[in-house]
Amino acid sequence: MLNILTTLLWKMFFVILMLATLLVLPLLLLAKPFLRKKAYRRLVNMVAALWGRITVSSTGTKISFEGRELIPNGENICFIGNHQSLFDIPSFVGWIGRPVGFIAKKELFRIPVLSQWMSQLPCMFIDRGDARQAMRSFQRSAKIIREGFPLAIFPEGGRSGGPDMRPFRIGSLKLATMAGATIVPFAIDGTWRIMGTDSKIHGARVKIRILTPIKPDNPLYRDKNALADHIRDLIQANLGLH
Repeated sequence: MLNILTTLLWKMFFVILMLATLLVLPLLLLAKPFLRKKAYRRLVNMVAALWGRITVSSTGTKISFEGRELIPNGENICFIGNHQSLFDIPSFVGWIGRPVGFIAKKELFRIPVLSQWMSQLPCMFIDRGDARQAMRSFQRSAKIIREGFPLAIFPEGGRSGGPDMRPFRIGSLKLATMAGATIVPFAIDGTWRIMGTDSKIHGARVKIRILTPIKPDNPLYRDKNALADHIRDLIQANLGLH
């Protein structure tokens, strides 16, 4: 009974938080024409990071972030990681410490407020059932990465709901190769416990670990099957370690 009440209170709090961010968004859009693109995206990321930290911390969850020093500076970057729950994005945005957008499924575009904020990060919405639309989205996303703004993608194509990963969709790796970007794998573990199969909120211990980057001159980069297997195995080996 206590957990049901806690979950209800958290959901009410989250609605209030989203409404608060809705009030901030027009102010940012008014400032956008007067700011350089990088400055604007840093500003948006500051708000998004605060939102992510509040969203996750309000559940009683503790985040441990490791390997930030492995992220290369001055390079085009594509983050590739596993996907356990809806809390992956706020956790990553909240603790990564730099601007980052996401490749997200088109269904998220229908969620009021959230979709508007994701568009500003920027995020790209993709229809995996439409190959032509997906390729156009990848082309636009690769351009964003080449402009110096990292994007993250979850190649599993959906949430695993647990510590075991789903198979990779190899086509997801086209984003990095089209942009000629350094791939920075990451493992995120424990978010699936925050809202489990009982749909109730639970405080959890979450670990996010940045793994060894893969640069375009690495021989793996030219073999999409070997690259996918390597990244998936690397991430899986770093799950369930806490």
